[in-house]
Amino acid sequence: MKLYYAPASSYSQRVLIALYEKDAAFTPIEVNLFDQQERSHYTKINPFAKIPTLETESGQILFEASIIIEYLDQRFFNKPYLIPKDPKLALEVRMLERIIDVYINRGREALFSDSQRPLEEQGSHEVNKAHRLLETACLQLEEQLSGKTWLAGEDFSLADCAAAPTLSYLRMVYSYKHLPKLTDYVRRLESRPSVAEVQKSGHEQMIQMLSVLKKPLELVSLDRG
Repeated sequence: MKLYYAPASSYSQRVLIALYEKDAAFTPIEVNLFDQQERSHYTKINPFAKIPTLETESGQILFEASIIIEYLDQRFFNKPYLIPKDPKLALEVRMLERIIDVYINRGREALFSDSQRPLEEQGSHEVNKAHRLLETACLQLEEQLSGKTWLAGEDFSLADCAAAPTLSYLRMVYSYKHLPKLTDYVRRLESRPSVAEVQKSGHEQMIQMLSVLKKPLELVSLDRG
């Protein structure tokens, strides 16, 4: 298998976490979408010019992190499932992944973009709405984690693969330290070997990306969040 990715990309990190959880052999191919020549070449593989992309041993091309992770569950069926086989629990995991993606990750992106605007242009209706939805989603996760090790119970899942990079990057623009269960959960996430390895590999690229912003941001450790 070949994985086309960028180390700091949160969606790439989701798939990398899944690959490490599955102990799957793959060839990592780093893609720089800011390089026009490289981008042009990459669109022959993924016409949407988005990362990550997985090329399977049979040559099948798969887009979208959640689809790639579902494929890994099918391909490595003798490994722990990231999407539970129980239909009810599988729906819960998928719902949690969508909450993280639609409300937390999009809210993070909205707050990030807002932080780069002039002060007088910040805090639009759309940004405030995204902020409210983000906070609602974080509260939902706080309640969801009551009595649980991972988001869907005692087994690490697709939802946790999505949560790890999203909640780590979220701290740049929003602190959730007032939510103790969520904070403790992120500590468990970031100490898990697959997550720690992925975050370590993406750290340098993210630092470089943040340093060239008009209004530089910084990665925030959990203790400072």
